[in-house]
Amino acid sequence: MSTCVQSLRERSANDVSTERDLVELDGAIDSAFHIARELIVMDEARSGQAVVADVNELILQLQGVLVRMVGDQIRVHLRLDAVDGMVEAETVQLEWVLLNLVANSRDAMPHGGLIEIQTASVTRRSDSVAYIRVTITDSGPGMTEDVRARAFEPFISTREGHSGFGLTSVAMIVRRFRGWVDIESDTTGTSVHIHLPALRAAKR
Repeated sequence: MSTCVQSLRERSANDVSTERDLVELDGAIDSAFHIARELIVMDEARSGQAVVADVNELILQLQGVLVRMVGDQIRVHLRLDAVDGMVEAETVQLEWVLLNLVANSRDAMPHGGLIEIQTASVTRRSDSVAYIRVTITDSGPGMTEDVRARAFEPFISTREGHSGFGLTSVAMIVRRFRGWVDIESDTTGTSVHIHLPALRAAKR
């Protein structure tokens, strides 16, 4: 489709109005591809098989990929403080969640910065259930309150130039594994918190 757009652009190089329309069409095609890919991810999430996963180990295995993905201007710091960070989750989907969130953080810091990935063992006060919390924090400019409040809606993106189901699918995947996601953001940066039931909670 983009090849066709390019061909049309070459044939109408002097028509400013047509060029503007073609730019918008090219952007719409790109967004459609992003959305289609993310819909496939969500469909796979519904059919994935949950296994016992060590969150700390999974993050360590992804570290090299994450460092290459964010580039030389961004530092990636790990704080894997969760004690016995075992959860029931589908490993590929959990990796996709982490990659998606780190990509969001990278795009929020085009001039460089710091991404911290932290794990912790926490207990929810309301029912004393144990969770493993994974937090991805960046030092970017943060979201406005309106964007933060709508961040999990379809077609709302925290990444300039993108639209789709990124955070929506993140939340759906985490909910599938009996967890939840929340976001804190201000002018000093953004933290996305993933909560997954610790293995002893999942076995109840």
